[in-house]
Amino acid sequence: MKVNLLLIALFATFIAYSYSGLFQRPTELLGGTELNGAGCVCHTVERDTSVKVWIEGPDTLIAGQTGIYHMYLAGGPAQAGGYNVAGRFGTMVLTDSFSFWDYRSPNELTQAFPLVFPSTQDTIYWEFGYTASDSSSIDTLYSCGLSIVYDGIPDSLDRWNFGPKFPITILQGTIPVELISFTAKKNSNIVELNWTTATETNNRGFEIQRSVITNGMRNLVWEVAGFVNGNGTISEPKNYSFIDKNLPAGGYSYRLKQIDFDGSYKYSGVVEVTIDAPVSFSLEQNYPNPFNSVTKISWHSSVSSRQTIKLFDILGREIETIVDDYYDAGEHSTFYIMNSSLPSGIYLYQLTAGEYSETKKMLLLK
Repeated sequence: MKVNLLLIALFATFIAYSYSGLFQRPTELLGGTELNGAGCVCHTVERDTSVKVWIEGPDTLIAGQTGIYHMYLAGGPAQAGGYNVAGRFGTMVLTDSFSFWDYRSPNELTQAFPLVFPSTQDTIYWEFGYTASDSSSIDTLYSCGLSIVYDGIPDSLDRWNFGPKFPITILQGTIPVELISFTAKKNSNIVELNWTTATETNNRGFEIQRSVITNGMRNLVWEVAGFVNGNGTISEPKNYSFIDKNLPAGGYSYRLKQIDFDGSYKYSGVVEVTIDAPVSFSLEQNYPNPFNSVTKISWHSSVSSRQTIKLFDILGREIETIVDDYYDAGEHSTFYIMNSSLPSGIYLYQLTAGEYSETKKMLLLK
């Protein structure tokens, strides 16, 4: 029993040494990237291009900004794997316990222990960070991946490959919020605003401002229609949208007030849209129909006026008033809750506005 325990301990020590780089020759950088070394030559000197290695992550950073990246590995024996990544000017950043600083090379990370493949057909990856330097406008990330037979013996059965060099553009100084598009489109009495930023710095968000156009002249007063949160500091495009609902017929101007966290702000250009008045009055069919206690009634108004909707039974006897108010020209709707004491059956609802009147049927099913 003691002999078996001793053999197990020796084997475990051998595996740990095998993957710690302690078998390297003193003058070599083993397992290194093209920036600092010659690949995983302690396993085999031959590079195997069938082993796939690549980096994914942001390709643009602001000086001092840290990006999160992943180095992927696939192919080869694919029982377990190791990796190395390095940057020339920026600083590599540890993000998990699977990695540590490679003592053999400056600014290079390597695996703390082999990562096991779920199957030989799978892909594994390691996460790391990179902080952009302020001394260069471009940098390069280097990678090397090792796919091994998980027997603790570094030999030619293990295969490795360099990954493609990953260039990073480094933006110096503060990059403001760069708005690259701002559009407005209408759908009935709804306006949808869409805008896109290329980059953002310290962006708290966007205040949406609206102004009414009357007789071709825009009102000098801007009112706040809403607010959309920004993305702080980011160097990749972001899309935003805002819906302005239930607008009366007429013309509208919109602009964005972009506000930083420190309170500073700037305005976008102005976009305009026109909400057309309905050609005539019209009363829509209630929805859902048939219904059980609650339904929605919608109608179009071609003019601004006092408007009423009343409920009648099938014999034409008035039951109650659903709507009685002044409405601007445009589209309107209301949710109607039927009195619980009324029995199932057919009812009539009638819209009246001045001389206009229209009646439709609704079916209550309890």
